[in-house]
Amino acid sequence: MKQDIFEDMAYWVGCEYISDLPYRKRKVWEVIKRQSPLAYPMEQLEKFSHYVFGVDYAVIMGILEQTKGSDTPCMK
Repeated sequence: MKQDIFEDMAYWVGCEYISDLPYRKRKVWEVIKRQSPLAYPMEQLEKFSHYVFGVDYAVIMGILEQTKGSDTPCMK
């Protein structure tokens, strides 16, 4: 069974239509941070990244790498 990031993301974000995904970038971003996007073919990840965010998939991965751990509060 092939996975489709467009259909899966629409389900996870709660969109009735795939065409709504670019209008729900914040929710999509939250899901991407929690999911394993590498479970999808690279070509599909590239298309999805361009469709929703308008950037290469490598840019998304770079931002994820930079923000890794930033959701945890700092201890003083």
